[in-house]
Amino acid sequence: MPGKIDISKELIKGVVYLARHKEFYGHIVQQFQKVFVEGEHRVDTAAVGRVPGDRFVKLYLNLEFFGKIFEEEYKTASKYMLGVLEHEIIHVVFGHLFLRFQDVVRGNVAVDCVVNSIMPKDSLPGNYVHPDHYGFPEDKSAMWYYTHLRDNPKFKQQQKSGAFGAQGQLEHIMSSHGMWEDVKDDLMAKEFAKDIVRKAKDLCGKGYGDVPGRVIARVDDLLSRKKPIVPWGRVLRLFCASAAESILDYTVKRKSKRFGTRPGTRKGDVLKLAVAVDTSMSIDNWQLKMFWNEIEWIRKNGAEVWVFECDTHLSERSPFKFTGRWNGEVHGRGGTNLEPPLKAAEGKYDALIYFTDFEAPTIETQYRIPVLWVLTTEMEKEHYPYPWGRHIKIDRDGKAQAA
Repeated sequence: MPGKIDISKELIKGVVYLARHKEFYGHIVQQFQKVFVEGEHRVDTAAVGRVPGDRFVKLYLNLEFFGKIFEEEYKTASKYMLGVLEHEIIHVVFGHLFLRFQDVVRGNVAVDCVVNSIMPKDSLPGNYVHPDHYGFPEDKSAMWYYTHLRDNPKFKQQQKSGAFGAQGQLEHIMSSHGMWEDVKDDLMAKEFAKDIVRKAKDLCGKGYGDVPGRVIARVDDLLSRKKPIVPWGRVLRLFCASAAESILDYTVKRKSKRFGTRPGTRKGDVLKLAVAVDTSMSIDNWQLKMFWNEIEWIRKNGAEVWVFECDTHLSERSPFKFTGRWNGEVHGRGGTNLEPPLKAAEGKYDALIYFTDFEAPTIETQYRIPVLWVLTTEMEKEHYPYPWGRHIKIDRDGKAQAA
């Protein structure tokens, strides 16, 4: 090993290397202000995040951590250094800074499973988590890992042993991800991060460099024009037609002008829908934005939409008639109780469409109002907190399927 190494210069060399060989990553990391930290700093490895009171999200790099890598594993130090930088970049691309989980430890492990499953294992220094460690497949979403970690024996053992606590083997996961807390509900910070990804893509043109296909696909999904994930025209017709009670007054005497089929609806009939939005802590900003995008398309398909916002209680403004786009306001962010909208909508609306991740206590009462659950979850059906009604699952790749 050569003499004393200037770690900050080595890190800058790493950024230059990314710019030359993995252009997309290089353009992202170059846009962040780099903050070199030492000593008793809350970031003991590396992190993209923000200190309360700061305006912008920055890239924090612990010089002591990287110095130790160069001191102990000089031959592979550059590879590890690049691996850590790529790890933070992928968190940004996948929007992990803005996810909110009720179980913070499990959520942090879940997002690291996503990132580390994309990266070569020989680029990950020290202790890290990986889907293999828990017997999980790769190429799953953060919510999938989050759901399945709950009952995973390996994860339970790590929690019991204090691996994620102070001085634990995996303490760094909690410390670095702790830098995300200040931005989770900041829509401006989210747009800032999204703009960095957009600029990086524009600077790359058609070539991203040696970047995994999953990352490129995520970029395209993040920046694509938002269209409805669910074909609401068809879904609403089938849902209403199959409800136990006649929600719409169908008639076989008229063809639908919109679809050219029978049955159509009599002129003047409007479906009065209650739409519930889960605004609890486990719902992240991506989910909220997707929920409201889908609600807008429900309204565009001719329904009268009344919105109920609920975490453990209904928001003060619930219900309110939805007449346009979401203004970015979030009322809630506490725990989860799915039942208040069911109680409030019973007998007053034709049907209820409920957007949620289903991370909630079980509901024992079966309500009569027809319910369509739109779920962002990988939860198995036998664990649903409310088994009645119809279910559609939506994933982060913009795909929907009946559940």
